[in-house]
Amino acid sequence: MSETRVYTLSPAEMAALEQALRAGLPGNAEWRSVDHALFAVKALGASLVCYRSGKLVVQGNDVADFATRFLGGFATAAAKTAAAAAARLPFTGPTIGSDEAGKGDYFGPLVVAAVFGEPGEGAAELQAMGVADSKTLSDLRMFPMAERIERAFDCEVRELAPADYNDRWKSEPNVNHLLADLHADALATLLRRHPGANLVVDRFGDEKLIAARLQRLQAPAGDLLMVPQAEAHPVVGAASIVARVRFVEGYRRCEEEAGTELHKGAGEPVDAAARRVFAIGGAPLLRRVAKLHFKNSQRIPGFQP
Repeated sequence: MSETRVYTLSPAEMAALEQALRAGLPGNAEWRSVDHALFAVKALGASLVCYRSGKLVVQGNDVADFATRFLGGFATAAAKTAAAAAARLPFTGPTIGSDEAGKGDYFGPLVVAAVFGEPGEGAAELQAMGVADSKTLSDLRMFPMAERIERAFDCEVRELAPADYNDRWKSEPNVNHLLADLHADALATLLRRHPGANLVVDRFGDEKLIAARLQRLQAPAGDLLMVPQAEAHPVVGAASIVARVRFVEGYRRCEEEAGTELHKGAGEPVDAAARRVFAIGGAPLLRRVAKLHFKNSQRIPGFQP
């Protein structure tokens, strides 16, 4: 079964890892170019992408063996990073957490989910479910978890299908502003049902983007905390799972409409899928299934936005 592991590396660790992989991987390793990545490679049953932000994502059927062989020291560092993130996000009162999915995917919607929870029984229930950052869980495992979360906790989801996303982009060509609108709307709706709850949001931009929108919406918020790796907080982890599952559902609807296999992310396989979609239905079909401002659109011969 495919597994995903996520690590956080320093610049020095990224450089050391790339050097170790280039020296230790077999000659048939497939080194690839991925948007926003320092390096990416497929080898030994695992696919690894190291982003310039320091995020290292490893996926595949043999991730455990790959990690044991090449990532032992980094796994310890990642565990310390995760523990530090959890320690700075106390769950001491009613809290609403929010996270997004689809931001880096050419195909499919942009989704934001917000989840309300309380310490004590609520936190224990999320822990019992195995809630964690969605990037560390397989889609197969997340679908039943998302269903349980939405049944047991108060949730709000905001989704921009590609056609709506492209329309919004024309008037507001800034993905952080679009995200802020979706986060603020979901958070404000929950705040009206749970006034004064604290807010924890996975950082995607300036905290003022959400604070200003909440003020305009007259949402009665408690403290607002917007930090990287906020998925370490149980309710943000829950929100990340709900958002991911809704994204996958929307992505599958796009595949059905396109009539061809699509790909997640924005790398080379996405370019091939984009060319197929354009050949099938031209620009009108592409705008219904893809976020057209991505550079992938510029690599489609004959496409005019």
